[in-house]
Amino acid sequence: MRPVKHAERVLTKVAAGLFNSIQFFNKYKPNPSFTPKWSDKPLLKSWQKSKPTLGWPRTTDSLCPNCVIEAREEILSGKRDVSVLVNEKIGEIKAQIIERDGEIWMVKDCPTHGHFEDMMAIDSKFLTHIEAMFPGRDIPAHNDEKLHNHGSSTIKYGRGSVLTVDLTNRCNMMCDPCFMDANQVGFVHELSFDDVKEILDNAISIKPRRQMSVQFSGGEPTISPHFIEAVKYARKVGYNSVQCAT
Repeated sequence: MRPVKHAERVLTKVAAGLFNSIQFFNKYKPNPSFTPKWSDKPLLKSWQKSKPTLGWPRTTDSLCPNCVIEAREEILSGKRDVSVLVNEKIGEIKAQIIERDGEIWMVKDCPTHGHFEDMMAIDSKFLTHIEAMFPGRDIPAHNDEKLHNHGSSTIKYGRGSVLTVDLTNRCNMMCDPCFMDANQVGFVHELSFDDVKEILDNAISIKPRRQMSVQFSGGEPTISPHFIEAVKYARKVGYNSVQCAT
């Protein structure tokens, strides 16, 4: 190994040691946290941030894919009201995240539809590294209880980064891996311009602002008759960047 590499390792360890020492003393005599304009609460210090259970084996919340499909079909057919997604834990099951032959797998059982297994990573060491880089949960969500009431799926932490608005499920193509099944579900779902404005206004008016960027998606968003107006309105009300997934 070249001498410069040895020097880099030494400097890295020294810097890490100094940083950890500073963090240790900051816990006992911290400086006041900064409160940005887009939040009513101060940002968290790094040592104040909590983390979920990481590593494996571990238990996590998951969904039965078949239960989700059945619930969606019943809601669309009118057999069930969409409120069940908030008030009931549709398809929610526990899953085990395990290591198997150097790979990471999610293993789960639905009492109705049986056993499911999904590979999460082909390299357990790399995923270990990725999880170790997680800095901790962001600022707790607040002032949005009515707007973001999604039952057990409600976001509790973080500001988010991109607001995705699906303008339409229409598309001029029919790609097999499309996660929206665009142009293949037998019905058209398309937002009106008033719908788009309401979504954009709601997301940017609450504090902390979760989404400072917006991405228009679909389907093919440029097919929507409101695409250009939606882009203009997003810029008008203050989104930092406007993206299009086409």
